[in-house]
Amino acid sequence: MRKYLPKVRISAQAYRRIEALAGELLAGCRRTAGDGTVIFYPDVHGAYSGMWTRDFAYMAEYAGALLTADEILGAVDYIIARQREDGLVPDRVLDDGTAIYLAGPVDQPLGPKPPTDNAQFLVKAMFAYFRLTADFSAFLQRREALYRAMESVQLSDDALVFIDPNRPHAAYGFTDTVAKTGKVLFCSLLYWEACRMLAEMLRRCEYHDEALEWYEAADRVGKQLGQFYDKGFGMFRAASEDCNQIDLWGSAYASVIRAASKRQADRVADFLITARDECFYRGHVRHLSGREYWQRLLVSVEPETYQNGAFWSVPTGWCAQTINLVDEQAAVQLIYDCLAQWEEQGVYECIGPYTAPRVEGYVVSVVNVLGACQPAKGVS
Repeated sequence: MRKYLPKVRISAQAYRRIEALAGELLAGCRRTAGDGTVIFYPDVHGAYSGMWTRDFAYMAEYAGALLTADEILGAVDYIIARQREDGLVPDRVLDDGTAIYLAGPVDQPLGPKPPTDNAQFLVKAMFAYFRLTADFSAFLQRREALYRAMESVQLSDDALVFIDPNRPHAAYGFTDTVAKTGKVLFCSLLYWEACRMLAEMLRRCEYHDEALEWYEAADRVGKQLGQFYDKGFGMFRAASEDCNQIDLWGSAYASVIRAASKRQADRVADFLITARDECFYRGHVRHLSGREYWQRLLVSVEPETYQNGAFWSVPTGWCAQTINLVDEQAAVQLIYDCLAQWEEQGVYECIGPYTAPRVEGYVVSVVNVLGACQPAKGVS
């Protein structure tokens, strides 16, 4: 498995504070479903009810050591049990076992088709469990469900995740109000990553023929990701059709998972540093730089709010890891700014100078940052 970018080294004290906060949030979002399964809400107060596939996957991936292996596998199975016959993975599953496939409110879904990321996040959650436990049997028993999930994702002729401009719907769930169309960056990055994760688990289980198929699938995607790269800006664009805009989150994530070349990642880091005043606010990150807003939306979102101009810490760790390539001090400071905001004002889904903070106690706001950090030796 190709290594990700190195984690950012912060003081041991700061790391402990972030880890403790992540532990508190994970404890607060834990619920017991009707069938006795432990599930994890996106936030501690239940503003988002049920277990959301992508949020849980991030919890398992970035803070799996704070959960038990049984909890992770049980939650994975809670999702797989609601997988449709066509392979489609739920966007979220409620406490009573009801599966919701479309993004947005049940009575006002965000488009006619589900987000294009849930299959990849199911694979990522399984990989998080596998990495913690090396439980070959558990993976092999579930691999067919994972294959069907990945095969349900609509791809372009050249293997990138695709959304029809005539039937727009949510892509990456943290931009589920945004009508990105054509070939979409973030979900293609997730697809490339999930293919590689499947291949790695199969290789370790010595299922070499099946591993090769998924390595080859990843290779097909990887060869096309350069379509999103804008050499002029040194950044990746969010989509090929609607919302063909510079994507801060996607550019940083491409760098972290090393889908971007070293030169591309260095240029992303330079962009983030040069445009820091337009990208960051108290250690939180906008989706787009400056006062730019999404060109097409699935539902009205006021500028400077939510996914259309507010600032989030979900991608802060990715940005810090990327900046760390060229300026370690700036990377560490971004993490410290974020921690200061949490300790002074509380943890929220998103904040901003022109909007009220939204959804207190949002778990992945912290766990994603935790996963990007490590305590520096000898620095208290």
